[in-house]
Amino acid sequence: ALRIFRVVHGESHWDVAIALGDLGDIYRRQGKVEEALATHKQELRIARRVHGSESKDVALVLNSVAICLRRQGLYDRAMEKYEEAHAMYRSLYGEDHESVAMVLGNMAALLKRQGKHAE
Repeated sequence: ALRIFRVVHGESHWDVAIALGDLGDIYRRQGKVEEALATHKQELRIARRVHGSESKDVALVLNSVAICLRRQGLYDRAMEKYEEAHAMYRSLYGEDHESVAMVLGNMAALLKRQGKHAE
């Protein structure tokens, strides 16, 4: 499907980004974290081109990138992406939204993994 979307729509179409996101999720579930990260980074570039620097779609992809970075043990870089997604969701929805809560939960899990329980 990804190949077809690229031929039909070109590299910068949102359908290509969606297919890349699905592929990245599959790679991550298979434990192929490097491939997942590379795929989600491609998705992020397209999402930013299509939706601008701040959108729910960009925030969701940032969360996916952060998950891959966390699984690679790149905790500082993962936290940066989580914080960017958190700020974006807060700006779009306010504090009391499920997407804000999801990212906060992921940030808390990362801090716990690092042994920073007090934070």
